[in-house]
Formats: sequence, C-alpha cells, structure tokens
Amino acid sequence: MKLNNLVIVAALFGLLASCTVRNTSFPDAVDAGSNWHVHDVQVIIPDSLTTSEENIFRPDVDIIWHGDPVGDRKKQVAVILYDALVDATEALFPENYHRPVVIKATLIHFHSLTPVARTYSGGVHKVSFSIEVVDQSTGEVLAGPTVIEADEFAYGGLLAARANAKGVTMKSRIEGRITEVTQTWLGLAAEQDAVKRSSIPAIGR
Repeated sequence: MKLNNLVIVAALFGLLASCTVRNTSFPDAVDAGSNWHVHDVQVIIPDSLTTSEENIFRPDVDIIWHGDPVGDRKKQVAVILYDALVDATEALFPENYHRPVVIKATLIHFHSLTPVARTYSGGVHKVSFSIEVVDQSTGEVLAGPTVIEADEFAYGGLLAARANAKGVTMKSRIEGRITEVTQTWLGLAAEQDAVKRSSIPAIGR
C-alpha cells in the first residue's frame, strides 16, 4: 500500500467535549469476519482544522503536533493516522479475501504535547477521528461512520527523556494506541476490553 493513497480534503466536523479519557467506548465493535480485503486506506484532514506552533501548555487549536520537524502539521498527523490504520487492518490485506473494502478515516481532533508541556508536565495525547468501511466496488457503507477516541498517556519530564532513550516516542505511542483501538472496533484485537480500560481526565480542548 502506497502513501499516495492518503487523501487530504475539505470537510466540516464538530469538536468534542473539553474533557476526555484514555479510552472512550464506541457503540459496538465491527465483526469484520473473514471476507474483507482492504483495498485502500484513506485519511481525510478537513481544511477547517486549525494548527499552531505556539509553545504554550495548551494552544486553542484542533491540531497540536511537535513530534516531527517544523512543517506541514496536517500532513504529518495524516501520516501518523494512516500508518496506524494500516497496522490495525493488516490482517485484512490478503488478496484471497473476497470483498475489497476501503477504510476511510476523517480526523476530528489531534492534541499531542507542546515542547513546554512535555518538559514540565506531561499530560494526554488526545486523538479522535470518524471511521467507516466502504465496499470498494459499490460504495456501500459496511460499517460506521463511528467516532473513535484513541487517547493515550503523554510522558513528561524525566519519563519522556527515558522513553525517548528507549526509542519510545510520542509518535510511536500515539500510533500504537490508534492501532489498538481500531483493531478492537474491527473485532481483530485479542484484548476485547481495550476501549473500556483506565481513564485519564484531560483539561482543555
């Protein structure tokens, strides 16, 4: 699967509530069964989402990301979401499965830590997106759209430094969490309680 399948288009979506938790249950997991073959993964980043390079504890924007060099933050978080979804759906890639499908995800909210927050406090990586599974041939929606929240503890201070030294970065933790929760939604994860475990209150958008 090539990265050029990643799509960035304009769309409008509402913001989530100001207080979230590490995992938020979605209505029901999807039984992907044994006949879906993932033909494509598409990630949509609405033009309406805002970004900022402001280095304060919690900028009032939709996308906060400092885990890559300064650049196109929308493209960078799109790659993170794309890679995580590819990992989550890898069991559905085999060509001998009968029904080609497209996984479509639209980002709603992506808050990681600013450098100052990572240095002094840590917090929560807050990520939410809408996801659906569409028949590649007919366009029929087979599952979703469902809003998924894939939040994760964010290390700060010495914990962050020690994690980095071990190769555990903000990006790897966020990607792993998105993969885990998406696998559960698809009914593929071994741990079926992944969306019900440990909550983390987070203040801000």
